Amino acid sequence: MGSSDHQCSEAADALVCGIHLFNQGEFWHAHEQWEICWRAAQGMDADFYQALIQSAAALVKWRQGNLRGLRLNWAKAQRRLSRLPSFYRGIDLARLQTAMTALVNDPELASAPVLDLPPAQ
Repeated sequence: MGSSDHQCSEAADALVCGIHLFNQGEFWHAHEQWEICWRAAQGMDADFYQALIQSAAALVKWRQGNLRGLRLNWAKAQRRLSRLPSFYRGIDLARLQTAMTALVNDPELASAPVLDLPPAQ
């Protein structure tokens, strides 16, 4: 099953779908799913989705070997994450920050961050 088979229409489904894609290393497709959520979001939710989108974009750049793009996108994501609690919508954002910061500091790391699925509603 290819990544193009991952289509979600509901915003909540798009969050979970994006997490699955992100954890499979399909950062661009995760980014696309989270954009669905972001377009419908306001306030802290908007910051949350934008931070996920920018984290995924940073990882796309990392995969491309574009370290400047990695750092720039991660810096944007961090600004948004700093306005959010450590856990938001069931996702451990502190762990994401720790893993991404380690990756930015050592881009030769072999593994990308993994996100926990939020608890079922």
